[in-house]
Amino acid sequence: MVQVPARIPGLRLLTIGWAIYFALWIALEGSLTRVVILAAGLSLLLAAHGLRRWGGGRRLQAWQWALLLAGLGAAVGLGAALLTLPLMALKTGLHAHGPEFGPADVVWVVRQAPWWTGAGLLAGLGLSLLTPRRAPDPD
Repeated sequence: MVQVPARIPGLRLLTIGWAIYFALWIALEGSLTRVVILAAGLSLLLAAHGLRRWGGGRRLQAWQWALLLAGLGAAVGLGAALLTLPLMALKTGLHAHGPEFGPADVVWVVRQAPWWTGAGLLAGLGLSLLTPRRAPDPD
């Protein structure tokens, strides 16, 4: 059995750090690397907050935990790609000069979505295998 954590240490600090990075990112010129980092961070934070809010304190079987983290990992990977696109549009719309990102950048992000989804799935599955398990309670 695995108990989903009701509290994730450092989550509030990471959220504040992401917000500071977002404020700095708005002021800087467009960089595909920076926008991908921003989107991946947001995707990871949304998954962590969701896990804490809707799963916190629940007890799961090992296979359920592995399935949950694999699914969350895949969602984080796909979310990183899907969140990158509106952030690119936001960045382009905020500046008074030409586009920050070209069509090739957008196509590149879209083409990465399956790879990032698969990488997230494998990372989530790997994380589930590293989680300490307890013996089931006798019923």
